[in-house]
Amino acid sequence: MKKAINYIKFILIVLVGSIGCKDYNSVIPNDDFEDMFEKFWMDFDQTYSYFEIKGVDWDSVYSEYRPRIKNGETTSHELANIFGEMTVLLRDMHVSFETENVTHRYQNLSFRSNSPENAINYLSPILFNTNTVVVGDIENTSILYVRVKNLSNSSNFEPLETVIAELTEKEGIVLDLRDNGGGNDAIARGFVNKFTDKERVYELIRFRNGPGRNDFGNWIEAKIIPSDPIRFEEPIIVLTNRGVISSAESFISMMRTLPNTVLVGDTTRGSTGNPKEFQLSNGWKYRISSWQVVTPDLSFIEDHGIAPDFVVNNTEETMNNGIDLILEKAIELLN
Repeated sequence: MKKAINYIKFILIVLVGSIGCKDYNSVIPNDDFEDMFEKFWMDFDQTYSYFEIKGVDWDSVYSEYRPRIKNGETTSHELANIFGEMTVLLRDMHVSFETENVTHRYQNLSFRSNSPENAINYLSPILFNTNTVVVGDIENTSILYVRVKNLSNSSNFEPLETVIAELTEKEGIVLDLRDNGGGNDAIARGFVNKFTDKERVYELIRFRNGPGRNDFGNWIEAKIIPSDPIRFEEPIIVLTNRGVISSAESFISMMRTLPNTVLVGDTTRGSTGNPKEFQLSNGWKYRISSWQVVTPDLSFIEDHGIAPDFVVNNTEETMNNGIDLILEKAIELLN
């Protein structure tokens, strides 16, 4: 009798669906939303690498959200919102859930007061200003300013090769990584490898490798290795803020292994996921962080970030007046 009733319900839903267009709020009987939930939850359960650091009880998440999913009653819109809520609960910028219409992701807070937008006021001349880098001499000094805006594979980093070739005449470098959202840390290694005279461990990495939430492989050393190194012993000041994320934080980890480097500004964001991508039967996709990253002294970067040697913060007033206190501190240290 139960099967007959379910079949009648199915016929009624099909008939109703044939009258009007199917929308995002529709109930789709052929989709097993309960199975989709189980897969979504289990993929995170067996892949995600930061449950302990985030303080998230994933079993409790299951207990809270699973009863809200009922085949034939839950709409696709409701299911997507549930998956989105579960995604954001992890407070991980590398975790995301994507439908055809919407992407759910935990957002980074913006700290405009420490942005690099006023740095250009201190440069004369400006040698390069592209969507990838800004390079120029700090006015009335022999200090070179280099801002790297991102580490995207599609960006052009050729200006950095020109910079490296002309460093012998400089008395110092300001490397501005503020608001760099990351990309590919191999790009950063290609730059830093030219400044090191020996192998240096800048991070340790381990991958989630089993169904248990504490199943991880051994720690793997990530190193910078000399590659056509230049002899540059002048000081390098690296500028940081809360907008420094992911591979850009690895960039900072690389730079601070060098003996002539100092960090100035604010603590970085602390986001290190290396996500894997998964897909549900209806095409929805989600990305799950799969490794852990620590500094050489075994301090986690996730949610902690990398603290500067000199903490400096701009204010709204200084920003509005075109002043960059973080850059000014770097110039003071170099002078």
